[in-house]
Amino acid sequence: LAWREKSKKHLHMTSFNIAQGIHAFDYHSRLNLIATAGINNKVCLWNPYVVSKPVGVLWGHSASVIAVQFFVQRKQLFSFSKDKVLRLWDIQHQLSIQRIAGSFPESQDFRCLFHFDEAHGRLFISFNNRLALLAMKSDASKRVKSHEKAVTCVLYNSILKQVISSDTGSTVSFWMIDTGQKIKQFTGCHGNAEISTMALDANETRLLTGSTDGTVKIWDFNGYCHHTLNVGQDGAVDISQILILKKTILVTGWERAITVFRPQNFNQFFIQPEEWKGGIQHHHDILCAAFLPPQTVVTGSYDGEIVLWNSSTESAHHVLHPDYQRLLKSKLDTKPQKLLSAGRSHSTHPVADQSTMGVRNFEIDNEGKNAVMRLCFLKVRKNTAVTGGANLVSCGGSGYVRFWDIYKKQLLAEFLAHSGAGTIIMSTDKMNRYLTTGDLDGWLKIWNIEEYCLNSSKNKITKAPTLIRSFQPHEDRISSLEMCEPGGQLLIISSSADCSICVTGVCNAPVWIFGQAKHWHIENYLFLSKRDTNLVESNIQKEISLFSKEESCLDPTEHSLLNKKNKDDSTYNVRPSEDINLGIKYKERSTCMKETQKPYYGEVIKKSLSAFRSLSIGVLEELPEVNKPAFLLDPEKYFRKEPEEERPQIPEAPSLFETLKAVFDEKNLFPKEILDHERKAKQLCQEKSCEVKKNKK
Repeated sequence: LAWREKSKKHLHMTSFNIAQGIHAFDYHSRLNLIATAGINNKVCLWNPYVVSKPVGVLWGHSASVIAVQFFVQRKQLFSFSKDKVLRLWDIQHQLSIQRIAGSFPESQDFRCLFHFDEAHGRLFISFNNRLALLAMKSDASKRVKSHEKAVTCVLYNSILKQVISSDTGSTVSFWMIDTGQKIKQFTGCHGNAEISTMALDANETRLLTGSTDGTVKIWDFNGYCHHTLNVGQDGAVDISQILILKKTILVTGWERAITVFRPQNFNQFFIQPEEWKGGIQHHHDILCAAFLPPQTVVTGSYDGEIVLWNSSTESAHHVLHPDYQRLLKSKLDTKPQKLLSAGRSHSTHPVADQSTMGVRNFEIDNEGKNAVMRLCFLKVRKNTAVTGGANLVSCGGSGYVRFWDIYKKQLLAEFLAHSGAGTIIMSTDKMNRYLTTGDLDGWLKIWNIEEYCLNSSKNKITKAPTLIRSFQPHEDRISSLEMCEPGGQLLIISSSADCSICVTGVCNAPVWIFGQAKHWHIENYLFLSKRDTNLVESNIQKEISLFSKEESCLDPTEHSLLNKKNKDDSTYNVRPSEDINLGIKYKERSTCMKETQKPYYGEVIKKSLSAFRSLSIGVLEELPEVNKPAFLLDPEKYFRKEPEEERPQIPEAPSLFETLKAVFDEKNLFPKEILDHERKAKQLCQEKSCEVKKNKK
């Protein structure tokens, strides 16, 4: 750094070292801060006069940061990492207020340029020959809020008939499913850190909450914390799922290994993790897990691989992938893994019979196109080992849902549930009749899978099951789904980053939002007879969307922002807000709220303003050959100095006396006496001056 101080001519210079180096930096003149994009996944804020350490560190990126730029007017900061994740930070509170991922071009090697047009609220990011434009737009619609912060997880307690929800502000709320009334709330469960996921134990008497502060806490329903599981080893981690078995608690989300705790050893308040005997089998972060009694555990990762484990021996034996499958011999086997089947043609025979097929080295998917976000076992289908058919469902990247036969290690079916919506999540009911999927745009779809993939087939099925209902109950990313049956009637509960929790029925039923002033009586609307339900399903081809305009919580013009133009020029919807609180104390960020009224079941719906709502990506057109302009070809003609023209000399103006004399002489107005007096005065002056000179001598 160099600067010139006042009243000094020389430059004052200083320097400081940053561990592992940086890719880029930006300077905020008003705050006198320098932001550096670190190779070590951190964004550091520096005071130019303090070179010993940064005044702030922004944690949250999982890859090297390659670009940073200040949002000067709002005192915010943009950062972009190599894994194509964009974050918007609040500098004062040092927390991430928005995260956008999964919408940028899928390219392995790219050169990135970064520019923010602050005057118009537009962010430009280039990827080689592509240009991404993120436009900041204000939200005109208003919604009822169930939480003050983005809702991250929702559960249903069948014993108490209550809905449990958590948010990014570390708050847990309890709601009555019958009326939508909030009955209690726990605040500050993990300080100020975000609660990313929750789980109930087998008896539904204990609640487990996982947070970005690296801990899992075990609570009773009176708000007392019995144990704290040190998942992240005193560091911040991204916990995505907690899976509770009979003798173990499995935690996944931020690394390739499974973190395990054994409840029989819970003799202290702080519990340390134990070793998972199966070691590391994934090549990327584990995002989800599922359990099938008596001893089958499956884990899904970011690269699309599903690993099958034996929960008793804690050993892995197979890996499933949409493009291949492979056999895992043992933990100590360090030889390169080989494919047991190639391509997308899958045999109906067990893998052991495929040893004669050709092998090739598999490639790890680092783009997340097949990322496994959710895994669900179809536990009602108990005879699939004998009769065949799918007993495992996975979903995630690119909006696909896949049905697997884990006994024959075969992919039976896959279909595109949400086109162009990026990653999706799902849930199924206990009887495995319906499958619910949700995407980043807030759309929800309900499918009938009761008769889907009941038998094995040589050819993979690509036809989707019957779509019962498709609607958009949320304005933002659906973060969690839960299906429950209070009183024998099936309900779908969804939570979203738009701070709302909604509940509705399978077929033509209204949508209620937890937190609205008017309590509902759900039995008056949803208790349809089985005959009515079958009638709706039979007429599904005539009327797919049974969600009327009066029941819709969005304006008709605000349906999906996803409008595919062509393969190379597209518009995507991005997540407007995701609060990532990393345990730093901060005052609640003030949001500008409008007073406009919009009826929704008699409610006033509120939402904050100015979020990045759309992302446009297009290929830059090649420039045609441009001829150089004439002023570049012949600069002398246009830029040479013209010679100065000779100007006539202007005579000096005469004195005032001469001018007056000339005028008076011309008109004979000067009398002779005046002229004689003037001559005598001059003569007298000369004589006086001569006398003075003589006296001085």
